[in-house]
Amino acid sequence: MADDHWLVRQGLRHTLSELGDEVRITEAASYTDVTSALDGGRKFDLLLLDLDMPGMTPIEGMARIRETVPTLPLVVVSGTDDPITIRQLISAGAAGFIPKSVSPTIMLRALQLVLSGGIYVPPSALDMPEKEREANLTDRQTQVLRLLADGAPNKTIANDLGLALPTVKIHVAAVLRQLSARNRTEAVQTAMRLGILETANK
Repeated sequence: MADDHWLVRQGLRHTLSELGDEVRITEAASYTDVTSALDGGRKFDLLLLDLDMPGMTPIEGMARIRETVPTLPLVVVSGTDDPITIRQLISAGAAGFIPKSVSPTIMLRALQLVLSGGIYVPPSALDMPEKEREANLTDRQTQVLRLLADGAPNKTIANDLGLALPTVKIHVAAVLRQLSARNRTEAVQTAMRLGILETANK
């Protein structure tokens, strides 16, 4: 949990305690603190990161963190709510973006989604002019995309949509092709950036 404001960290700590008694939190007040903790060999399940901290620029900090722990789910917790910035961060590999203005309940739901393998983006970041939407997904492919964003495996998608497993694989492949994505995570990130998941979430 990285934020250079002590009061913010205390508020986040209180909210995170609702995830369960087994939660263990390491605090950081700068990018230097973050990289030191990550370089120390400890294993973390999640990183909550404020962008504007001492030590590095946000771009440098994100790059260093991704280089050190490329698979660690990283959720940006920030005071900004600029849709373009949010989509850029998701495209850069963030597993979620949570504005500091959200309620503790929404934050917990967002973190639970990320911990289960999904990607969280606030609804305000899904607004995109129609002309920028490039992918042409069918209704079924859109349903599959929504479940991919929730981190659902093929078997769960099949059960939820009442489809045979081979059919789900075909739809997933079609979604990846439409979004020019190499894998599920990249497909969801691209969909977030393009704003087409606004339709999937309705």
